[in-house]
Amino acid sequence: MTTLLRGNTDPGEMTEGSERASEAIPHSVYRPQSALARIPAAARIWLLTAGIATAAAIAYVVFVRHLDAPMTPIDLPWPLLAFAVAAAELRAVEVHFRRETHSFSLSEFPAVVGLFFVSPGGYLAAILVGSAAALLVGSRRPVIKVAFNLSNTMLMAMLSMAVVHTFGSLDGLPDLRDWFAAFGATMSATILTAISISTVITLSGGASQFQKLPEMIRFGGMVAFANTSLALLAVSILWLDPALLWLLALPLATVFLAYRAYGSEREKHERLELLYQASRILQNSPEMDSALLTLLGHARTMFRAELAEVVLYPRAAGEEALRTRSWHDGSSETMVPVPGLLMDPLHERVRTAQSPFFHGPSADEPSDLSQAMVSPLRGESELIGSLVIANRLTEGTTFSADDLRLLETLAHQAAAALENGHLEQSLAELSRLKEQLRYQAYHDPLTNLPNRSLFLDTVTERLAAPVAGRSTVVLFLDLDDFKIVNDTLGHAAGDRLLAEVADRLRNVLRAEDVSARLGGDEFGVLLDDGPDLAHSMTVATRMIDALRFSLQIAGQEIQVGASIGIAVARSRMDTADELLRNADVAMYTAKASGKNRVAVFEPTMHAAIVARQALSAELARSLGRGELVVYYQPIVELATGVTTGLEALVRWRHPTRGLIGPNDFIGLAEETGTILALGAWVLEEACVQAVKWTAFGPPGRDLTVTVNLSAQQLAEPTFVDDLQAILARTGLAPDRLVLEMTETVMFHDTSTTIARLETIRALGIRIAIDDFGTGYSSLGHLRRFRVDILKIAQEFVGPADSREDWAFAGAIVALGRTLGLAIIAEGIEDVGQLEHLRELGCESGQGYLFARPLAADAVTRFLQASAEAQTSRMARPTSEIEPLPAPPGSYEPLPSPS
Repeated sequence: MTTLLRGNTDPGEMTEGSERASEAIPHSVYRPQSALARIPAAARIWLLTAGIATAAAIAYVVFVRHLDAPMTPIDLPWPLLAFAVAAAELRAVEVHFRRETHSFSLSEFPAVVGLFFVSPGGYLAAILVGSAAALLVGSRRPVIKVAFNLSNTMLMAMLSMAVVHTFGSLDGLPDLRDWFAAFGATMSATILTAISISTVITLSGGASQFQKLPEMIRFGGMVAFANTSLALLAVSILWLDPALLWLLALPLATVFLAYRAYGSEREKHERLELLYQASRILQNSPEMDSALLTLLGHARTMFRAELAEVVLYPRAAGEEALRTRSWHDGSSETMVPVPGLLMDPLHERVRTAQSPFFHGPSADEPSDLSQAMVSPLRGESELIGSLVIANRLTEGTTFSADDLRLLETLAHQAAAALENGHLEQSLAELSRLKEQLRYQAYHDPLTNLPNRSLFLDTVTERLAAPVAGRSTVVLFLDLDDFKIVNDTLGHAAGDRLLAEVADRLRNVLRAEDVSARLGGDEFGVLLDDGPDLAHSMTVATRMIDALRFSLQIAGQEIQVGASIGIAVARSRMDTADELLRNADVAMYTAKASGKNRVAVFEPTMHAAIVARQALSAELARSLGRGELVVYYQPIVELATGVTTGLEALVRWRHPTRGLIGPNDFIGLAEETGTILALGAWVLEEACVQAVKWTAFGPPGRDLTVTVNLSAQQLAEPTFVDDLQAILARTGLAPDRLVLEMTETVMFHDTSTTIARLETIRALGIRIAIDDFGTGYSSLGHLRRFRVDILKIAQEFVGPADSREDWAFAGAIVALGRTLGLAIIAEGIEDVGQLEHLRELGCESGQGYLFARPLAADAVTRFLQASAEAQTSRMARPTSEIEPLPAPPGSYEPLPSPS
């Protein structure tokens, strides 16, 4: 019963290979895995081993332990049987075929003899001890492999005893019935062994082996049949006269030698076939680099090696050696220049050696090689290079003298092919490859434009050789709101957009102008211009106009703008980096002025940018210093004037600049990532205050608090968990919290965003859309993203006497009624606006008419005053309504009202 899992069928090795293969799978061809495939390969093998061991244990308990010992004329000690099993397994003959290893031995011989002369318990002990000894003696095998083999061996032993005791008699001299039972036992064990080994190799991540089952069973069955026949002869001789057992020595030796001869002839045939294939590869391949790589793959298969490489030595001084490598895990390198390679001890020896040799690196020599065979590649007149085969894959084996002779033959073929004109072709290919690599190093692969490195080099050259009367000018272009495209349509759509932008830029530039992609959504243009920069302004305007037209991306119409900064070299002392930096600063100035604009660099701009960066650094430290504070603006019910909620608005008490409004630092916080910590702090602070104001809620309702949410907060994977934790810490009921987002933040058309908003609403928290109608609103969005509140932007709350300006507000109110959504108007500043909103049916509003944003203590006084004044105030005619005065000292003027 040849059950040992040998050589390249090692599940540990297959596990490593499968893990490497999974890392190499590109994301573009990813396929969803089954539940079994997601389990690590080693774990799958252990599960199979545990299943086999469990089956063996059940078979022993249910059947085998109740079996009687066979009636025999002699008592065969089980240790002697164990020794015979170990000896038979250790003398196994291995046949290597490509990456597969088949092994067979005389192990059925002692196993079948033991079935007739050893008790069931002794038989199991002999099989277990003998197999374990065979596995542990010699080369060290992984624990997982030993465990699988022993479990499988015990299951086969249980199966053999079950078959023999069920169908044989075992009560006297073996007869025809016993013989058939023995053949049935070994054939059953052979079939089950083939199935288990195919299963373990497949589960370990290797290629499926089940299509090879018929060949494995046919090969194993042939060996099992011959061994069982000899074993039954031995059983008959032992029963009749043990002294005649020596007569079997010659048949056993003959069979064993026949096995070895068969294996040797098959391996010779395989090597001749591979040599023939290698010759065809070298003669018929049109490109030498691919031919060498294919040849090395065949060489690895031929010698069952981990690594095969060819090194071509330089033909002239100053050139470098070229290395082509093939590894068994699929990685490779082709014609790679390797500086200093000829100083390696291995290659120093190649230049003096006349014939192939074995090489083992010394302890202090850094190398990828453990054991290697090396053959010089010699042409008719000179040494071309070397061929190296290294690191035997089949465990417990080393390269032999026959392997070295075969390598020499292969090296002669390769050297002849290289010398017959292919070497020149390889060098030409290398030159082409170098040029291709240089192009890739200096160009953006997405747009095929020069990259930042090449652009800076070109600017440097232009600065070093200026044209009389002309100046070197750099334009820095940045797309406006490019992040929205990435967030809403995905990065693939963003990439297509960048490629389309590059094409449009090419169309508006002259042949002598240089354009480049500097990174992300940033582009640069290099021009020569006069002192008035007339041409540069014309080009910048053409670029902005070219991007005004909508682009069709991913089936949707997209309109992007661009902000452009222009910087001109003032002297020959200017550097390319300084010029690009100045253009970048001018671009930021253009963007800050309203986007889709052009700005020319002035020295004062740099100071402004530096100040902005300093403010950004201070903002990052403001939370820890307690400089941030939350103000609250009341939201009132328009029909009654009752305060129903408060909107939280963050302010920054800067130690030297005073109170800073959100318009001046929220953008900074989003650029630097500070918005995450800031947003979490505002959310928790607002919840804490809302709990304190629980008593001031309108009759029958609770006072709500509205908190603004940024896109970065919503995108955080842990946001929902963090939100629940804040509600739990503060004790605020979820239905008292409203999260407010702009359309830009909310309408990220992704399943993740939709699922996250649904989870938030499922908690009882309401969702409001701020400034509805100013962004990317549509009925399709409202259908996919379920919300609770629409907030009318202040720009739609026009003068009371201009009914044309109220058309959008009326449409939003009507839309809200149709969809069952609450409506809140922002920016209500006079009674006329209030009356008009009441006529439209708007439910709630906020603005200076009711109260400005207030500090927390001022909100408490406001709520108290509102509660006391509400009854008398609401009883008065609408025409007499006056704004509620803010409590003294509660309002601090801001540079720009909220």
